[in-house]
Amino acid sequence: MKLWIVFVILYGIFKGMREPIKKKALEKNGVLETLFMYTFIGFIMSLFSARNVFSLTPDCYLIILVKSFVIFVAWIGMFKSVKALPVSLYGVIDMSRVLFSTLLGILLLGETLTFKGGISLVLVMLGLYFVNLKKNDGKEEYNAKYIWITIFGCILNAVSGTIDKFIMSDYEITSAQLQFWFMFMLSVMYLVYIIIKKEKVDVKGCITNPYIYAISFLLVLGDRMLFAANADPESKITIMTLLKQSSTIVTIISGKVIYKEKNILFKLLCAGIIIFGIVLSVL
Repeated sequence: MKLWIVFVILYGIFKGMREPIKKKALEKNGVLETLFMYTFIGFIMSLFSARNVFSLTPDCYLIILVKSFVIFVAWIGMFKSVKALPVSLYGVIDMSRVLFSTLLGILLLGETLTFKGGISLVLVMLGLYFVNLKKNDGKEEYNAKYIWITIFGCILNAVSGTIDKFIMSDYEITSAQLQFWFMFMLSVMYLVYIIIKKEKVDVKGCITNPYIYAISFLLVLGDRMLFAANADPESKITIMTLLKQSSTIVTIISGKVIYKEKNILFKLLCAGIIIFGIVLSVL
């Protein structure tokens, strides 16, 4: 198995671990203050490996700024969604980003979709369709609007993933440099937004919230894996996006173990259809 594939699988595992921990973090603090501390701690962590961060070209800084703003918007909505939805359901809906990333990879990066890739995409769509067939049956209470917010966030994440592939392939930039500026710009954006909204921040609560540190560590470690995969010229965004969905199994099981959520077997079945499509795409 190629190294970039291993990196993406590890990213998926770390991402899957982040979702239930995010929900725990949001039980103690609000969305915006959690996002600021989350990204700021991630920025501090990225300092240890940052080298020559001021050597990039002006247009490279601009592209990172665009990527950061896209994620700034996406994460506000998705953090609200993970707080409001059952984490296992959120994990399956989050898989919809595979559709948008594949489309962007084909349209913008000139990637091709093989016959096996096409079948795998059909399986992904079937899995997503089935999980949305099962309406709120009283066992889990949630507002359906957060499903649409999650889907919109997936579209934005797909845009960010496409930018990652473009910038790592076309510019002389390391994964450490990209992570440094990405986390720095995100931290500034969330801080400015908090100031503009005059949002009350529980500084002590954030500093003593261990779950924020955990998701920050998993974010930095996972993104480093993902950026390294993007830097490999052989990597393909269509395959990478499918492999990332391995995170969902971790998220669904965590929803059962940590939150005692319902309909777990049904969600695993839907995710299993999607995972089968993922495996098919890389055979």
